[in-house]
Amino acid sequence: MKPAGFCGRLILLGMFVILALIALPALAYQYPLSASDIRNAYLLGYAKDLNTTNFFAQYARQFPMPDSGPHVATITLKTPYAQIAELGQSAVNSDLQGAEEQFANKKFSLLVRVEVDMTATYPAPPTSSPANPESLVPDFQQDINIQLVQDGKKIDAQSTRVYLLTSEGVSRASQVSGAILELKYDLDNVNPDESVTVKVHTPDDQRLKATFDLSQLR
Repeated sequence: MKPAGFCGRLILLGMFVILALIALPALAYQYPLSASDIRNAYLLGYAKDLNTTNFFAQYARQFPMPDSGPHVATITLKTPYAQIAELGQSAVNSDLQGAEEQFANKKFSLLVRVEVDMTATYPAPPTSSPANPESLVPDFQQDINIQLVQDGKKIDAQSTRVYLLTSEGVSRASQVSGAILELKYDLDNVNPDESVTVKVHTPDDQRLKATFDLSQLR
């Protein structure tokens, strides 16, 4: 039978551990990333399991089809940690050492991606069949206004890229069906302890927004 004093110390130690765990801050957005952060993010993506799915779900907001105009399907935010997890998810073979070497000294940006799908009313049907099918592809970057806002202040993007999406048409030829607009932001201009809001304004005056609490993201 154990002495009462020893049992009492075990109880006190257990209570201390529980209180310490409660007091620990939630795993949150951090940058620059440590070697362990890089490994954990890469392996999280490479696992391609339910944990991977649940992790990425925090970084995306989906929107329903509008009555008319372009369909802003998703607004996605990608922190450096999420970017490495995404690369791990697309990797064919796990290469932890290579990932650590590649990202150890890499300067990351905060990424915002907005997927815009074409619809029956966007772009507007031409009055006559154009000779050049490319004229049917809208100027996504010009049409879709995207802003990143924090504390009521707009953060200027470092760059914007447009990736066209294609689908198989009636003639089995690939045709443009939409685009992903990717904006990069300097992390030095973003407060990691507060929320950011992505605002999207379309040509037909749709106004959508997605808010992400950086203190709750990795």
